[in-house]
Amino acid sequence: MIDILVQPGTPFFLASMVGICIAILGMQRMTAVQALAATARTASTWDVRRRFMVGQMAGITLAGMLLLTASATGLVGNHLTLTLVSAGGLYLYLGLVIPRRPIVKAQKESKRLRTLTPGFVSYVRVALAGNESPGEVLTRYVKRPRKKIAVMQTVVTEALQVMEAERVRPFAALARIARQRGGRELIDVTESLAQAEAEGADVQAVLEAQEITLEQILRNEFTQMLKRRTLYLIALVAVSLVIGIVGNLLFVITGGGAVLMGTGL
Repeated sequence: MIDILVQPGTPFFLASMVGICIAILGMQRMTAVQALAATARTASTWDVRRRFMVGQMAGITLAGMLLLTASATGLVGNHLTLTLVSAGGLYLYLGLVIPRRPIVKAQKESKRLRTLTPGFVSYVRVALAGNESPGEVLTRYVKRPRKKIAVMQTVVTEALQVMEAERVRPFAALARIARQRGGRELIDVTESLAQAEAEGADVQAVLEAQEITLEQILRNEFTQMLKRRTLYLIALVAVSLVIGIVGNLLFVITGGGAVLMGTGL
């Protein structure tokens, strides 16, 4: 084991490991900051950094132990390859996958809330048109649990709890929970509703304007997604066509593929 430390290439190997770890830490810090800016429900900056620090320490330690074991035992061939792959996979899982789980979960939840916002706006608009109070509208929304809208029902349930505990207006409580959960569209809708509720304005007019805005935003994003997928499909077809043409040319040039097949003819 001590012989490893006196090998000529050991300092360079350790220096490269340190450089890689510093680069990965920098990339992860940037990713964490971007994720924190994108969603308000993500854990605090210190919590995110602490998770990444602990994950990086555990991943680097265990992966380094595997690498040192492989070097000390003189593994070669498939055994060395398997050990290197295991070390890399262990580091990625402990240092990147596990620390990012809360961020990924918050991003998925924010994306889901964004998808459910237009339907929620339509529901509130129709329910208020039936002369129901905002509290009754929100209560009826969560009365029957549904898997497809479970995320939005969770937001409304927490808003109802805040409304009961702190005696605030229904839409004001909903706006507070929406700011914690994230989702730019949901925040805009709930803040507009809370403002209209506080000022005694026409909530129906606010909902109508928000519904039109959301439909336009989602329509534009759907159009852009179709354009991107069309470009990807065109690029894939072009690459396939080039590869096919080149393959056919090589097949003809080499006399029916004799050279490619190694026949020597």
